[in-house]
Parts: sequence; C-alpha cells; structure tokens
Amino acid sequence: MSIVAINYNNSKYVIETLDSIAQQTYENIELIIVDDCSTDDSIEKIEKWLLTYNKPYKFIKHTKNKGICVTINDGYRIAKGKYISSIATDDIMLPQKTEIQVQFLENTKEEVGMIFSDAYLIDEHSNPMRNTFIQKYKPDLFHFNFEITYKNLLKGNFIPAMSVMIKNKILSDTGYFDENLNYEDYDMWLRIAQKYEIFYSEFISVNYRVHKSSLSQKFSSDKWAIDDIKIYTKHRNNSPIAEYLLNNLIKESFTKNNKNVYEYLKNKKINKRITFMCKIWGLRRISHKNKVYLYNKIVTLWSYYYKLIGLLRNVYK
Repeated sequence: MSIVAINYNNSKYVIETLDSIAQQTYENIELIIVDDCSTDDSIEKIEKWLLTYNKPYKFIKHTKNKGICVTINDGYRIAKGKYISSIATDDIMLPQKTEIQVQFLENTKEEVGMIFSDAYLIDEHSNPMRNTFIQKYKPDLFHFNFEITYKNLLKGNFIPAMSVMIKNKILSDTGYFDENLNYEDYDMWLRIAQKYEIFYSEFISVNYRVHKSSLSQKFSSDKWAIDDIKIYTKHRNNSPIAEYLLNNLIKESFTKNNKNVYEYLKNKKINKRITFMCKIWGLRRISHKNKVYLYNKIVTLWSYYYKLIGLLRNVYK
C-alpha cells in the first residue's frame, strides 16, 4: 500500500508525522512525500529523516507553491500500492492504522471503495484534547449506525481526510482530486460515494492536530463558501439535495454580503434566481440591508404570482 504525506511549512511537526508512518505495524508500505515549496527548514528535516528510513520512498519537491489538490494528486498519480492513504505532515497515524484498514479492504467486495474512521484531537504540543473529530465538528451529521450514502454525504462532510484508505484502482473511475478547489477531500468523497460503498471503522486510526497554522484554521467560512458552491454546482444535477444546499449557501452568502462570493458569481449562470440575486447584489447607491429586503420582497411577490396562476388554471380547466 502507499502513503502520501503532503508537506507545506510543517517543520515543527513533520518528523512526528513521518515517525508515525515508520512505526506502522503493517510492513509493505511505499512512502511518497510531496513538499509544496516550503519556505521553512522542513525539506532539510525530511531529507535527514529519510537517511535512516529503510523502506521504498519517493520525495517530490515543488519549485513553486501549487496548492493542496495539485500536491496530493502528484503523490496519488505515482502511487503503486493496491491501497492509498494520505496525511498532512502535522497529523499522526496510530500504529495499527494501515494494518487494520488493509485487512478490512482485503476482505471486501468490489463495490467497496473506501474506509474511514473517526480521529482523536491533539493540540500543537501533541496533548490530547476533549472529544473526537466527528464529535467536535460534525455531531449533527454522523452517528455510528449511519448509512454512508451519496445522499447523506451531500448534507455535509463528516469524514476526517487523514483517516481514509481507498482502493487505488477506483481512481481510474472516479478521477483524482479537483485541482480547481482549495480543499481536496469533500468533492472526492462525493464522487466515490456515487459509484462505490464507503465503510466506517470503529477503530480510531489517527490523531488530528488542531493549531493556528492548519488549513482548516487559516480560512474563514466565507472563503470556504466558494469551494462549497463549486462542489454543489458540480453535483446539483445528480440530486435535489445538492440544488437545495447550493441555493441556500448562495442566499446565505448574499445575506452576509460575502463579496468574494459575489465576485465569483456575478458572471456565472447557475439558475435564474441566482442570476437575479446577483443583479440586486450589484446595485450601487443602495445599502446592502435594502438590497436583501428588495430581493426578498420581489421573490415573495413572484411566489404569490405563480400560486395565483396555478389557481386560475385550475378554475378555468
């Protein structure tokens, strides 16, 4: 199996992550490290660590920063293992992660494409924190008896990316990570769930580090919104849930006056309602509060108009 470790300026944690990979109880591992043009001394630390590592490995060093999706794809595309896991170099694999997940996937049918688990939380000093990843971040989206389907996953991403192991061969069917996105995992899990079964393992396999420099902490929910819009736009023709969530997300961004979202949407043609919303959003010499009020009033009038048309058609049948 192959483990893809992605690094960007994680000098403080990278050795702890690599040590956790070296300490896996499963022996047959190909390690692929991809550095996304780090500016700290993490490359030097990785190269020194590799001098004592006695299993197959590849070390890819980007000469310019390409982002997380390109970085992880560069590792996945050269992975030769039957199974693939990936991890950012600030998280930790628990020793039996690979062994238990490989053993599980070896005994599954062809329709199963992926396994994941919950994750323990640790702080920047590797001290345990309260709750687990799912308990802290997604308690309303997932429970242990939950059926992991495409429809349920559309409601929100509850899968800790560092806990995942997938079958390498399904990538020829699902494709790799979408390099137009700023974060890699949710769209990929949705595409896998469309065509394959996803299983949850009660064995917690990883430690997820919570610290100020992590990707999830760097970006506000406003900045994630554009990627979420891109994802739901891709999937809206597959499910009314995606269409509903897309419209709600854009309406919320409009209400909050997320200008990044407006700049992204103003030349897009997603549907007539959103196009109209953007025209109201782009009006000058009117406060945003009044824009929201105007939009809501017009939409309400539209609703009454179409209800009236429906009633008249029934009367004059």
